[in-house]
Amino acid sequence: MSIEACIAHAIHSDLDILEVLPEVHELPVEELEFYIERYILEVQESMVCIIVEKGDPFLRSKDAAGLCATCLESGIGIPAPTLLKMCQTITQLMDLDARFILDTDDGTSLYYMKMTVTAA
Repeated sequence: MSIEACIAHAIHSDLDILEVLPEVHELPVEELEFYIERYILEVQESMVCIIVEKGDPFLRSKDAAGLCATCLESGIGIPAPTLLKMCQTITQLMDLDARFILDTDDGTSLYYMKMTVTAA
């Protein structure tokens, strides 16, 4: 998978908005969507830049903790346990050869995925 797709998946599956943005409880309902969307886009763009610039050694060695530390040092303001979980997801997904096909009517994403299975 591309680094962008891996990061998007990690954000979707591992990032708890209420944990990282507790101020959303105070926002008017009409501002919530824009506020959260802007935050997610900023996090995704920042993580892509950081990982492209500094993350290759950590991705190659599947070192999620090192990737997490690099992201924290570079200014990603997500709590370390959450960011570590995201980095674990990213390092796991980098090995997958998958392509997005479409979103179904019920909202499920469909991917084409190539796998190698070794039988012992």
